[in-house]
Amino acid sequence: MTKKKNKYIESDYERLHDLKINTDDEYVNHNLEIRNKCNYVTKTVTAGPIREVEIYPVYKKNEIPDEWKPKKSKEAQRNLNDKNARKNLIRLINTNFRNGDYLITLNYSDDNLPADHEAAKKNMQNFIRRLNYQLKKRDLEKAKYIYITEHSVTNKIRCHHHLIISTELPIDEVEVLWKLGRRNNMKKLNCDELGLTGIGTYLTKDPKGKKRWCSSNNLKKPAVTKSNTKFSKKRVHTMTRFQHLIKQDMEKKNPGYVLVDYEILINKFNGRPYIYTRMRRL
Repeated sequence: MTKKKNKYIESDYERLHDLKINTDDEYVNHNLEIRNKCNYVTKTVTAGPIREVEIYPVYKKNEIPDEWKPKKSKEAQRNLNDKNARKNLIRLINTNFRNGDYLITLNYSDDNLPADHEAAKKNMQNFIRRLNYQLKKRDLEKAKYIYITEHSVTNKIRCHHHLIISTELPIDEVEVLWKLGRRNNMKKLNCDELGLTGIGTYLTKDPKGKKRWCSSNNLKKPAVTKSNTKFSKKRVHTMTRFQHLIKQDMEKKNPGYVLVDYEILINKFNGRPYIYTRMRRL
């Protein structure tokens, strides 16, 4: 028997939902009363101790106007790619690193400044190669790492690397392996109520220069699930009207997690809500 096609399709929901609301917003309450053939998808992303839950509407294909459809321009695609890359990096950090791991900034002396990004990348590859060689000699597992390279000639940002690393090698020995500069900043990672989201946000903030990141191949990926039935249309609309219910409903559907924060945005075309929440494992 052939699988029945899903009659609902997704729109560019993050772009379409950009209106913030108040609980007494008459415009929102009015639009929620209007009948509309939509369903709500619940997307759950679990990254280490942090869980993000997105609830957004999906529609039948013939009910999606052209202006709702994802933009196809190169600029729009680039912006979307950048946004998703930042999200993915933050989630990778939360999934793979914890208290006691390290954030190290690797700098260059004047004599060793790389000519371009490719030269900087090669320097980091050599550094990682030396690190893993030392680990192999001691019969230790390869390091887990993510590094971000930042530099800009135009904005006078001196080339440097931010390295998040989990390794069994003593951290002072890790620093010694960096041969191209000695003024390195180092600190232990310290999780807060959103894990390492703060560190990830800082490292992925909109740059004045170029930022590119690489990671080891032994990182775990965040767990992603989608459900078409977790929250009914009626319940989503109720949570939108009575926002104090969000904590109750989210924690009931996600046992073992506590709500940290949430945001509700409204579709500027038809008033349908998009609920985004962040939770922390107890």
